[in-house]
Amino acid sequence: MSGLETADHVSVHLTGCAKEDASTVFGALEAAFPEVGEPGTTGRGPAEEAKGGATVWCMIVDARTRATPRAVAPARLASPVTVDLFGAADPVRQVKEELGVVFGVEDHGTVPGEHELEVRLQLGSHPDA
Repeated sequence: MSGLETADHVSVHLTGCAKEDASTVFGALEAAFPEVGEPGTTGRGPAEEAKGGATVWCMIVDARTRATPRAVAPARLASPVTVDLFGAADPVRQVKEELGVVFGVEDHGTVPGEHELEVRLQLGSHPDA
């Protein structure tokens, strides 16, 4: 992890989605973890945007800022979004739980590491949206 990240930070990478769907997912995460920092410090945005290439949308979430309780409406996505979460187990679990409040979530596997884990999810529109 970089100097600005701690064990409470979760790196969120979105692929296979349009900018609008990425904004919907990031908006839900910002509502769930409201003290993300000043604009531009979240790492939010495309990590790669090459002509004809894949775009990866990235954000760093600080799980210590989790807002509870909160009332968030289920959200709709134009198409499924692949989400990779990287971080310590408990913060990753918290981010996954918050995504499950707003979206339909399919778990596509977990890869444990020595100090971190990686979780792959596929998000879709929430059944109640």
